[in-house]
Amino acid sequence: MSGYAIVLASRELSRVQAVSTIASVAAASDVPVQVFATMDGLLPFEKETVESGDFDVGPVGAKMLQADGAEMPLFHEQFAQAKAIGDIELYACEMAMDLLETDLDDYVEVFDGTLGVSGFLNRARDKQVVFV
Repeated sequence: MSGYAIVLASRELSRVQAVSTIASVAAASDVPVQVFATMDGLLPFEKETVESGDFDVGPVGAKMLQADGAEMPLFHEQFAQAKAIGDIELYACEMAMDLLETDLDDYVEVFDGTLGVSGFLNRARDKQVVFV
């Protein structure tokens, strides 16, 4: 195994934040990580959602939104920081974007590009795959 491939299919803020934390720690530890945001997992990355803070939250997510950004950077900031220090790649799902009639310009600037499922699985073939 050579790193992790994380499939993010949840729009719940606490799950998206957990993926960014796990991916960031792995990347900072010289473990390569690829994240594939698909289905509802793509929605929190929409610029409009990030700007409005209108995330799908449970009790933990609500507390995250109340926290000071310096204490706990939100997932998109954490991904950006991780990319600056480690081997982490993020991809948006082409199929989900087609269904939503969106393109990468509609999302915060953390994605390295778009991939279909087969393209992602091809890149992830030597990695442990985790589904969230």
